Amino acid sequence: MHSTKFLVTLVTIIIIVDISFLVKKNRHKNKEISEFIMEWSRIIDEIERITGKSVSKAVGCRPQYISDLKSGKSKNPGADFVLKLISEFKLNHEWLLTGEGEMFTKTESEKTPCVKDVMVPVLSQKASCGPGVEWNSEQNITEYISLASLSPALSGKVYGFRVAGTSMLGAGIKDGDIVIFDASPDQNLTDGIYVFSLDGDAYCKRLEFDRLANRIKIYSVRVADLEKAELLRTLDSTDEGFTERFQLFGKVFSWVHLATR
Repeated sequence: MHSTKFLVTLVTIIIIVDISFLVKKNRHKNKEISEFIMEWSRIIDEIERITGKSVSKAVGCRPQYISDLKSGKSKNPGADFVLKLISEFKLNHEWLLTGEGEMFTKTESEKTPCVKDVMVPVLSQKASCGPGVEWNSEQNITEYISLASLSPALSGKVYGFRVAGTSMLGAGIKDGDIVIFDASPDQNLTDGIYVFSLDGDAYCKRLEFDRLANRIKIYSVRVADLEKAELLRTLDSTDEGFTERFQLFGKVFSWVHLATR
């Protein structure tokens, strides 16, 4: 967190110094100064056009200051203004400094592929089919359901993991199945099946969380009766090096049995 703040501050200082240098260098070159002033005017106009937000309200300054900056009356915005501009609008530092690259930085959710919603037709229990009528014709469809509505996880970050072995057979997960898990960072951790890594290897197992004792129990589920689940090991989250050894990927909410020939 501190390193990120330091980096943003450093880049901001570079931006301010770069702006000051350009203004001083071109003090007697009215045409070049005018072009530079117009650049700030274009930046502010572009931000407001794309985001639909007022720059003055977002950064907490007077509208008159924005007008002065766009007209050239205020030729060099302060560091606080630039910092707030970058923070509030998630501006790309490189774009602001050089005009190159994307205007806005991408959030983690934009960088990570997410499952797009799909509407699935539901067939009637008495589907009519025969000559001239296909089983999947519109008359046999009673409704459409959204895949995203079946699980809140589908609106977040969703990944798949191919399972190897039969240690989760009791839960219905077979060797070679692909489990689908929610990788959202803010999910509520409750007992269930998770994908995680331990000492560099990835697993799909049942986890039970003992928050009072700061322990995580890892189980294999070879039979359907959870009382007969096999305790493989217990991790203490307060142990030194725990965060390096153990990483939780996400909770499994579905799995796919792939057809075998």
